[in-house]
Amino acid sequence: MKARIPADIDMADRIVSSLTARQLLIIGAHVLVLWGLWLSLGHTMPASLFGAVAVPIAASGSVWALAKPEGTTPERIAVAAIRNLVTPRRRVLAPEGVTALPRWWHVRTHRVAAGPLGAVTVLNSGVVDLGPEGSALVMRATSVNFALLADQERQALVDGFGRLLNALDSPAQFLVRSERVDLRETIRAIEDKARTLPHPLLEEAAREHAAFLAELAESRDVLARRVFMCFRDASLRAEDVSGLERRADEAAAVLRGLGIRSERLDPDEVAGLLSRASDPEAPLPLSGTALPTEVVRAPS
Repeated sequence: MKARIPADIDMADRIVSSLTARQLLIIGAHVLVLWGLWLSLGHTMPASLFGAVAVPIAASGSVWALAKPEGTTPERIAVAAIRNLVTPRRRVLAPEGVTALPRWWHVRTHRVAAGPLGAVTVLNSGVVDLGPEGSALVMRATSVNFALLADQERQALVDGFGRLLNALDSPAQFLVRSERVDLRETIRAIEDKARTLPHPLLEEAAREHAAFLAELAESRDVLARRVFMCFRDASLRAEDVSGLERRADEAAAVLRGLGIRSERLDPDEVAGLLSRASDPEAPLPLSGTALPTEVVRAPS
């Protein structure tokens, strides 16, 4: 026995002709409505008047059943629209809830809701524990200047990235962030290194570069673009993340063939990334701070 399997395995089964069960249900409901109207009102009005009432109902049922705006169904769009209307427009980090707002905010309290961060803790392995939502693993990746590649190189890059996407069996996120860069440590390192250079001209060039960076930091905001990959699995607990680590290693191997380097973030880097995502202006957590899962012991 042979059976044809569609390319889209999520495609609904065709019950009658090319109609699915959903389409038959919608059309059948409209037919029942028209039949009920005919039984109750058909003998009291002319056929032309009844036709003027029935045609819009039949047309709306046909459009509802057969139309697929934006590749989805009208009822899903309606549900999404209703959800959007009743959802608060502003989210704030308030685990204790939102009870009252200052008068100067000029916004109704019921339009503001607490937006939980979602992350419970960061483990020593760098994995983010999302509680009942599973676990997530964050990696840093380098970028590629697509505009400078030749046509064949672009096609190879697109094909390789397509293989990576096709190999995914769980949700993944690719995040590109532009963040302010603190150049003070870089400037200090250049000045310290300049003293040890073997030639006075090299030392002078290094100090001029440090002065240029200092002037640049004072005159404008220096931004750096960073690319992150986040692999997530809702079925895994934080104690068993071997599946996440395997997916991350496989993705790193595919990207390595495309000339993209990637590496996992350590716990401090993950905590800093979460902190900047929730409040970009807040100071970063201190490096080496004990994680919630670590036991702090006094020195003996």
